[in-house]
Amino acid sequence: MLGAIGLALLGAPLVTLPTPAYGGDPTLIAIASDPAQMRLYCFSTRCGDEEWRTAMARTSRLPDIDPAELPPLRPNVALPGQQRVGIGGVSAPASSRESRAMYSNDYRIGTRYGVQAVRDGPTQIGLSFGAGYRLAPLYDDGINRTGAVFRGELNLGQRISDRARWTQRVQVESGGGDTFVKQSLRLDVDVYPNWKLETDFAIRHDNKGGGGSDSAESSIELIRRF
Repeated sequence: MLGAIGLALLGAPLVTLPTPAYGGDPTLIAIASDPAQMRLYCFSTRCGDEEWRTAMARTSRLPDIDPAELPPLRPNVALPGQQRVGIGGVSAPASSRESRAMYSNDYRIGTRYGVQAVRDGPTQIGLSFGAGYRLAPLYDDGINRTGAVFRGELNLGQRISDRARWTQRVQVESGGGDTFVKQSLRLDVDVYPNWKLETDFAIRHDNKGGGGSDSAESSIELIRRF
């Protein structure tokens, strides 16, 4: 019985539905004849069409790269002026040639400005000056009265050899009509390891209200460093 029904269905004519009428509009007829044009656009990052997913998978797959084949990293290059000079890992940043200070002690207060005009090489030249107020006389080198003072100092140094150095220092203090000048000469010589010979000679001139007095002193010392 079932076989007879199957044969009857296979032998039956194919039933087709009537094509709807579009009023003869050529545009509607063209769209109806090609259903692919009626497909909606897919705005998703993953469309439902398998052929799109397969194509994207093929194009997005990157080849495997061996890290050994990568080019070496470029070392950091410092700009001019950013390098730090050092020996044995110890850096030596440049120091300023100028110095400014305010000071006070039991006999004088004031300000001081200094500059190292020449400091590189065997010759050194330094200059400092400033203004202050002397609180008590005869406590250090200066005029013999209290009051406002002006002070200046000149330092000269010369290395004679690897073992000898000569220095000269000139100090000036002036105020209230008085002027004091001190000039000292010094010679330091390394005579033996840990032994040093120091010679010092100083001349003082004190001008007191038009008059003046001079004095001098010298010393020779042999010093051993421990």
